[in-house]
Amino acid sequence: MEHDHDASLGDEQSLAERIVRGAIRAYRLHPFDSVDASVVAEVAGIEVAVVERLFPTWDALLLVTYDRWTQLRGTRRTNPPTCTIEYVRMTLAEDVADPGLVRVLAGVITIAAADTGFAELFRKRFEEYVDQLSAGLQRDVDAGSERLAIPAYQAATQLLAVYEGLQIQMLVRPHIDVLVEFDRSVRTLRQGWREREVPAWDLDEVVLTR
Repeated sequence: MEHDHDASLGDEQSLAERIVRGAIRAYRLHPFDSVDASVVAEVAGIEVAVVERLFPTWDALLLVTYDRWTQLRGTRRTNPPTCTIEYVRMTLAEDVADPGLVRVLAGVITIAAADTGFAELFRKRFEEYVDQLSAGLQRDVDAGSERLAIPAYQAATQLLAVYEGLQIQMLVRPHIDVLVEFDRSVRTLRQGWREREVPAWDLDEVVLTR
């Protein structure tokens, strides 16, 4: 009986993997809002009922697809990035070659901003990415390859804003070379990161103390 159970479990896992691969391919082929269980089933070559049985809610399939797809990033890199900014630039270059993923990333923003059961899980993914960039920038500072006069978390938030902004630009303004714009933006960011913020004077307090 245990052998039969293990075999059945293995079949279910194999089917789930097939569905997730089908979802990735479906999002590469179709606009974000056009992909549903029937489209995924058709691309994966299985019955819609199988998709709905293994993934009873659409957000669950989208979350698993999101995680798997982002895990695939960088798996074909021949040379590892030398710093966090280069890592983000490599990721953006991969996005240019795989716009389907960017459409998914843009699409889940509305889910993360909503008041639904899966919103917190998607928000957690964004926070985890900021934490990852923060840790990377701090390592760069410790190694002497980056200079920060602001907290690493603040710099990571700004870097992520540039990166995600250019992702959107890539979708709606495809004529723009987002890698060129990334390099320009990063030069400006780095200048700001290295300048210590001058405290603003409280003019009301100055007047009162005279």
